[in-house]
Amino acid sequence: MSALQKTIMKNKLPPRVPRTSGVSKMAPFGAGRRKDYTPVSWKQYFHQSVDVEINAGTFRVYLSPEPDHPDRPRIVTLHGGGYSGLSWSLFTEEITSMIHCQVVSIDIRGHGETKVENCDDLSIETLVYDIEQVLHKLFTDGIPPLVLVGHSMGGAVAVRVSLQPSLEHCIQGIAVIDVVEGNVRSGQVRNVDSARVSMPSQIINCETGKLAINEVESYTSVSDESLPAPTRHAPLADRIAEESDGEADGESETCPEDTVEHFVKPSAVGDGNSSMKYKWRIELSRTERHWAGWFRGLSAAFLSVRAPRLLLLASIDGLDRELTVGQMQAGRCAVLKAPFLGKEVARVVAAFALRHRLTCPTELGADMQLLHTVPGC
Repeated sequence: MSALQKTIMKNKLPPRVPRTSGVSKMAPFGAGRRKDYTPVSWKQYFHQSVDVEINAGTFRVYLSPEPDHPDRPRIVTLHGGGYSGLSWSLFTEEITSMIHCQVVSIDIRGHGETKVENCDDLSIETLVYDIEQVLHKLFTDGIPPLVLVGHSMGGAVAVRVSLQPSLEHCIQGIAVIDVVEGNVRSGQVRNVDSARVSMPSQIINCETGKLAINEVESYTSVSDESLPAPTRHAPLADRIAEESDGEADGESETCPEDTVEHFVKPSAVGDGNSSMKYKWRIELSRTERHWAGWFRGLSAAFLSVRAPRLLLLASIDGLDRELTVGQMQAGRCAVLKAPFLGKEVARVVAAFALRHRLTCPTELGADMQLLHTVPGC
């Protein structure tokens, strides 16, 4: 074909769509996104932290600002194994903007800044006793209305705490996330913004023996541009096939593309000293003997709680027999499938509190019409 013929043919083609970014069309999957991994101080999400002394040791508690009225509920958040009270940072920011409440986020024994003699004793009896004592010591003038919210291990603790005689009259509601005795799933924090706040409370500087949370102010900016790039990406078709296999087995849920992060092991981050290394705050494998006790009899215990109950699951396929029957019997419990992304969990818990008239919405919460947008709570 001559040059003249090529020119004539090109003129008959529709105009090219202009590129909206400088990313090459051959760029690997996900290369167009730039995420900031710089640690963030917890002070952006909580008003203060207090160290509560009980017989077992010192427990770190993070508090949002006090509510506008003493009768407003305190939402007590209990994290899962390996995490800390700071895992609820974004949840705290969201829910306090929707309803009038105060968030009380506790570092459970062996986690975060809580200091006890026996960090490996994570038996359900010990954990429940710890939380019960912390609440009594924290609210010396009388325990206000409480709404317990727990994830995984924290959910199991929340259920048992709500049944304690000394607290039962104060519990106005309970919400547990991804906790089913017959099909316990391991939770993962897939939110980068949440990890930026909570991760420093989950690792210890091997040189100083202190949590990385104490070094946040000195961290330099870290983005995925500064992290080593993967040597190669699996073909897109292969990645889709692997994900489909997991979903077929009921092991994963579909997430929007922009919330899924491809993990890259980072180098140590600090003041440039390559010898600085970190280790996990708690070695969960040493607590394995307690795992069965966390969830044994949990479904029956959850259904026996007198206060309004909410169970949030990534998939309703995870319901065991007792909870399936409980869901079918009106009034015994509310079961809701939630994607656990962004502000969805906070919206569901806020709607749950409003539906049972535990508090009032803020101006923003009223505009969101939570009771209409989150049915079934």
